[in-house]
Amino acid sequence: MQYLITDMAASTLSLKRVAQSAELVALNSEWDMLLARLPRATCFQRLDWLTTWWHIFVDADNNKGRAQLWVLLLYEQEGTLVGVLPMYCQHYRCGPLRLRVLRWLGQGHGALTDTLGPLFVPGYEQVGMCHGLAYLAEQRGQWDVLALAHTPADLSATIRAYVHEQGWHLITRAVMGWLAIRLPSDWTTYQRALSKNLRSNLPRYRNRLLREGRMAHVEILTSPEAILAALPQLFLLHRQRAHAMNMKRHSDYFASATSRAFMLLIATMLSWQRRVALARMIVDGQVVAMQLLLFEGDGMSLYFSGFDPAWGRYSVMMLTTKASLQYAMSQGITWVDLTAGAGSQAKRQWANEEYYKHYVLVTHNLFWNHCVRWGMRLLNLCSAIQSRMSALKGRLRWQQLELAKEE
Repeated sequence: MQYLITDMAASTLSLKRVAQSAELVALNSEWDMLLARLPRATCFQRLDWLTTWWHIFVDADNNKGRAQLWVLLLYEQEGTLVGVLPMYCQHYRCGPLRLRVLRWLGQGHGALTDTLGPLFVPGYEQVGMCHGLAYLAEQRGQWDVLALAHTPADLSATIRAYVHEQGWHLITRAVMGWLAIRLPSDWTTYQRALSKNLRSNLPRYRNRLLREGRMAHVEILTSPEAILAALPQLFLLHRQRAHAMNMKRHSDYFASATSRAFMLLIATMLSWQRRVALARMIVDGQVVAMQLLLFEGDGMSLYFSGFDPAWGRYSVMMLTTKASLQYAMSQGITWVDLTAGAGSQAKRQWANEEYYKHYVLVTHNLFWNHCVRWGMRLLNLCSAIQSRMSALKGRLRWQQLELAKEE
């Protein structure tokens, strides 16, 4: 694996670490220029998104010495920013034991940042990653574990090769499917490539509403005032869907006041930049489904959504997604990020591209290698027990409702 070191020696890159949030703010224009050179940038990679996330979720720990910024900047000889490895180090203490975990900036604390990982100008991915890893090797006395979620597959392979070369310990390299849509300029072309089942369902559910005399339409909110006024209802619909019976359960990502505050701040910022829209479906004057849309360059991310389960028989979320994609086409969007969820049929039915990202977990210390492995086994066991208990509670609640109906 000597090629890693050879590539670094041949490179003209220089590296600088940013450890203070005030220094990050000064990078805003450079960061924007770097982002503009990425082939598929998303809103989640914007500096203002990441700094807002840092201040809302982690900065309090930073003031107590429990978190540190580790943002690595890579420059070419002429001073052009060509790569960023945005990370932070979380410190955990238990008596005399101290564990220091390096993660991507935006990772954890509510799981509200979908795109994680480094930003590299095309052509600098491998050598840039190697420079970052070499710096981490020099600073290994300041961290114990690398826990890098959503790492692109090619960079994951680079990390694995470097870990092997250094004699470190690769604990896991879990694979996660990622979905996207390569979007044509018109709906007819896109619809032709959809599955026969989806093509027939879209008019079927729309006609079901019409046959029952329902007045239904989808509107797209784009003004800052309208979006901010509608967000509380999005939180409510998201919660209703998360706790719906007889549907695949998912987390209520806005259950905490901190997550809601973060989303309100982000929506305020992005709405004034014209980078966010909110699609909402209204039936008989009632909002029954909502979808948040985030824009960056010629791409759009389908972000969080929600709907009233009482309207599930009309597939109101499917119809809202259709309207969101049609709106994207009208705005000249050429690709749509569906984020993680390759196992979700609701997402997969729209996608025409799939790629993979990895969760890479690395230690350079044998003691922490054993501790993390056993800790993961314990967490998996607790998670399995919790899932079984939740399923049992759900079945009992359903049986109680059925008995109540019979009575």
